[in-house]
Amino acid sequence: MPPEKYADRTLTIYFPEKEEFQELLEAAIAKRLRTSHFAREMIRRGLESETAPRPDLLQESSQAREELSRLRRELKDKAAAIEKMETELYQLRHQSILQPSGQDHYSEDLITLLKEGRVWRGPDLLKELGVDPQNRIALDIITKQLQNLQDLRLIEESPRGWKWVG
Repeated sequence: MPPEKYADRTLTIYFPEKEEFQELLEAAIAKRLRTSHFAREMIRRGLESETAPRPDLLQESSQAREELSRLRRELKDKAAAIEKMETELYQLRHQSILQPSGQDHYSEDLITLLKEGRVWRGPDLLKELGVDPQNRIALDIITKQLQNLQDLRLIEESPRGWKWVG
């Protein structure tokens, strides 16, 4: 307890960690000040450094947030457009496989993925090939290719997915 004459101007500070308290003591010693003087000076400096928010910074921050939001929307839109174009490209390259008299040719990317030796689930294959799972024609093309490869005994379908065996 402080002496009676200081009772009306005493502040007790509890530190969350002993190390933090130790840092304050070491800083006060390094400045050759008593701990109470050092702490009081740091509090005073902290209060003096507080300034009102600058309107120009607030406006800049608001504009930056708006621009970030706009850029995120653009990025999302462009990513969706790219996915759609990749699906259309896949569809155009391989739609002849759906024709009854069309030649059977296969996606090199599909063959390469299957030959990697791992088991591929349908959704993983679609994602790796850049095909939109909602595009029915692209799904039919891939399904037809997988069925033909299975008929040729080059791949097998298991509950875990498709695997190259040829």
